[in-house]
Amino acid sequence: MSAIGLDTPHAAGQDFVRSFLRFCAISSVMGGLVFNFFLCFVNTRIMDIRDSHVMLMELAVIGTAFLAAADRRAGLYLVMGIFTTYMIFLFTLRGQNDIKALRDIFIPMVFFALGSRLADIRLADRLAVWSAVIVLVFAFFEYFLLDIYLEWFNVLGYYISRGTVTLSESFGATKGLFISGNRPEPRTILPFLGQHRVSSVFLEPVSMGNFGAIIFAWALFRKGWGGRWFLFPAAIAMTAFADARFGLFTCILMALLSPFYRIIPRTVWLVMPLFLLAVIGAYGLATGTESVDNSLSGRIEATAAILSSLPLGVVIGVEATDGFTADSGMAYTLTKFGLLGFPALWALFVLQPLRSARAWGFHSTMIIYLMLIMMISNSFFSIKTAALMWFLTGTAAAADLPPVKSLWDRLAPAPQRSSRAGQREPSAERSLSAGSSA
Repeated sequence: MSAIGLDTPHAAGQDFVRSFLRFCAISSVMGGLVFNFFLCFVNTRIMDIRDSHVMLMELAVIGTAFLAAADRRAGLYLVMGIFTTYMIFLFTLRGQNDIKALRDIFIPMVFFALGSRLADIRLADRLAVWSAVIVLVFAFFEYFLLDIYLEWFNVLGYYISRGTVTLSESFGATKGLFISGNRPEPRTILPFLGQHRVSSVFLEPVSMGNFGAIIFAWALFRKGWGGRWFLFPAAIAMTAFADARFGLFTCILMALLSPFYRIIPRTVWLVMPLFLLAVIGAYGLATGTESVDNSLSGRIEATAAILSSLPLGVVIGVEATDGFTADSGMAYTLTKFGLLGFPALWALFVLQPLRSARAWGFHSTMIIYLMLIMMISNSFFSIKTAALMWFLTGTAAAADLPPVKSLWDRLAPAPQRSSRAGQREPSAERSLSAGSSA
């Protein structure tokens, strides 16, 4: 009885801590997804919202995630400390601070550590499903009841209030969708849906397309889980509603490359961004190109133009730039973290140790997602999509994943039994031994 009396408070304490960590994880991941949507409602119906309110909400979300991610392991503190020291050094050389650069990297670090600490694959599954349901519910609301939607969520007014969009950019309009909410040229995906590009809780369609690619990658990775058959059509619906050409192309490429993830060395992924950086930059220098349209090729040309125009000091990281780099994730990352910081952060991600060999499948899809999106946008830093993405990545890296037979394993012939009872053929014995070791 005394033993039971001693163990019960300890077990109760462990259950409380576990429940608290799960609550923080759910609050921070879902908060990162919807807090801008909530502030848009506040701005439309209650009071004006300023950029400082957005920063405070984002700080609360990241702080909650950090509270749950922090434990006795030194890895998170060490990496954050080294990165902060490096950035302070760059700020000193540049003669100006850039808090957003710190925030851009704290988000992946903290949410990856949060998923890694909990290592709860079922919680990750539920968050993916809940997020998809919320996004689709408000996507249907926006598309089918647009006038009512704008009465409660004046997206354009929210961004004007924050100072992100000016009246000249909105041509004097103060109510409506985000400036990219209507495509000027014909729609690419399902033209019968019209020119309206749905944004749902993200308030702008680019993030919705990115989120669809992330959800698709998780469904592709979670073989053997029934919920993936909801996530597949949900992801496609998101990219279709948003007319997200990048999202659809990324989903297709991730699916086509999925049989080859196990045979592509990490070294290839490690050097690929630097190779693309060199090739695109050289193309810009050789052609003097500029972006002429909003197509995928046009966005790559914009990246080439931006990279070829950057001064050496900006590339190295010792000088700041006021140039517009948001249309190129590569240029944005390079100007924020320098020629040393960019490869170091990429290597930290690619070379991240994984508990299970299966985790490399999801890790590879996120590598593909980041490499592609860096060529056309810096939107992958947005917490609206990054919170769930990095939580899922951290969970996959640390969770104890059950083995799943590959297509080649299913096609392999079953082991033959010997004519003598209780005795296997030598070839069958070898096959079973190889299967157990795998």
